[in-house]
Amino acid sequence: MSSFLKYAIARWLAGFGLALMLAACATGSRLVPHAFNFNGWNDGWAQTAVLLEFSYGDRYAMVRDRSTDGRSVGVQWSVNGPMPVGEFLYVKWRLQASGETVEQRVDLRERLPRDMTDHELTFVIDGRQLYVYVVTPERKKAYGEPPVLKTWRSNFAKAYEIYPQQASR
Repeated sequence: MSSFLKYAIARWLAGFGLALMLAACATGSRLVPHAFNFNGWNDGWAQTAVLLEFSYGDRYAMVRDRSTDGRSVGVQWSVNGPMPVGEFLYVKWRLQASGETVEQRVDLRERLPRDMTDHELTFVIDGRQLYVYVVTPERKKAYGEPPVLKTWRSNFAKAYEIYPQQASR
C-alpha cells in the first residue's frame, strides 16, 4: 500500500473519529452553571429528620447519595458549577420522632425556570412535607427582607417555592 493511500486512510479515520466525538457531545446532557444544595442545620430540619437518600436528576453522580445502612447521608450538601439540569428531585427521609420513612419525587420539568444559569435548587424537610425552592442570583437589599421562606437562603437572596406550590415568577 502506498504511503499516500495510508495517509489518506489515516486522515479519513481521524476525521470520522472526530465527527463521532462531536456527535456524542451534541447529543449528551447540556451543562448549565448552577447549584444544588441543602442545609438541614440552617433550615432547621437536621434534628427532626434523617436524610436517607437524595437525587437531583440521574445524570450527574455528584448530586445524589443513598444510605446503605439506614444512617444519614448528611444534613448539608453543595455542588456548584456546570452540570445537567435535573428533571426530578427525589428525597427520602426518616422522621426521628416516629421512625416513619417518607419519600417524595418531584417532577421539575415544568417547575424550573427555562434558564437555570447561576440559580440554585434547594429543599427543606418539614415533617412529612418536602419543600423545594429556586434561589435566584438576585440579592436582597437587606438581610431578612420579605419574603422569607422556609429556606435560610431566602434571607439574603430572592427565592421562590416550586413545590408543593408553584409560585408565580
